[in-house]
Amino acid sequence: MRVKTYIKGFDEKLEGGFPQNSSILIFGSPGSGKTTFCNQFIYNGLKKGEAALYITFYAPPRVIKDRMKKFGWNIEGKIIIFIDVYSWKAGGIRVDKYTIREPSDLNEFNIKVSEAIKELKNKNLKRCTIDSLSTLFLYVPTDLALKFTSVLLGKFKLNDITQTIVIEGGVHDQATLNALDAMSDGCVELAYSEMLQKRIMRIRRMVNTKHSLEWFGFQISNKGIVME
Repeated sequence: MRVKTYIKGFDEKLEGGFPQNSSILIFGSPGSGKTTFCNQFIYNGLKKGEAALYITFYAPPRVIKDRMKKFGWNIEGKIIIFIDVYSWKAGGIRVDKYTIREPSDLNEFNIKVSEAIKELKNKNLKRCTIDSLSTLFLYVPTDLALKFTSVLLGKFKLNDITQTIVIEGGVHDQATLNALDAMSDGCVELAYSEMLQKRIMRIRRMVNTKHSLEWFGFQISNKGIVME
């Protein structure tokens, strides 16, 4: 089974989409298009009647919704839960049920994820994004962050959820990247080519999928990512 991104021209490079239940790393430097890719993946599922889970480290839910609207992706009224690991920076005030008060409290984090999955389980929960997982490594030791990531991804797989997980380029050492590769099912790498003066992308690996390893160009239009 395949889970379509519905990004025109991309699914065709993956035999129809991501493998179902897979954990996909979205890797690249800041500004390469990782967040846009993940938001488009989430929105396109919501538009098809799916529910989604969004774990955000980089902005409060309100800002994410506003940024998505700029691409014409209005998620108001859609079935989505944001686990907010950002707003605590404003003073650690609990904003709503799914705001994490302290990102280093992995027990609370794990409970919130389980509660969100339970709430959405009978509402066609199929997609999740984590943006950016790299931020977690700022608050807990690397070994704990990796163990917790393994627990999260296992939880998602058991609940038939396909995930896109943002990893920042230039942040992690090679041993950490190898560990993340080992516990995930694929990696899409995004970059900006100075030589070509354009954004490029490649499917570095994908389980159970025949795909090219070549880089291909893409643009970010007012409707999101468009493959060249």
